Amino acid sequence: MKLLLDERILADGRHAQTWAERDGEHVTIRDDEIALPATIAVAGLARVFGQVGRPLEATVALEGEHLDLAGGYRLRRLRYHAAVDATGRDYLVWERDGDEPVAALARSLAMMLRFIALRLAEADPQKSESPGG
Repeated sequence: MKLLLDERILADGRHAQTWAERDGEHVTIRDDEIALPATIAVAGLARVFGQVGRPLEATVALEGEHLDLAGGYRLRRLRYHAAVDATGRDYLVWERDGDEPVAALARSLAMMLRFIALRLAEADPQKSESPGG
């Protein structure tokens, strides 16, 4: 199973999407625009969310497509329309039983994951690992 992380329109008018797919203890990041896939450890994703994610308001229902990952983690794409926004925005939510869910804007986090994936691919095109070791 895979989860859509982000979709965007490129400068030339083409549409591009970024996807996450479970691969055992890792998550494979695929993107239409750049030469991926690259593999990031679930523990690496947990570190990324730990740095950029913010607690989800208790009133926000955890709905939407999700991807169950190793270690009891869950990555969810959530559409939320805050009172201050003109339209709804997509968020990525990091969940684990017993922990408070944290969220980040899907566009921003997907951009970070594409960057990490590219760096991993540059470091070793044959094998990718988690960020930070």
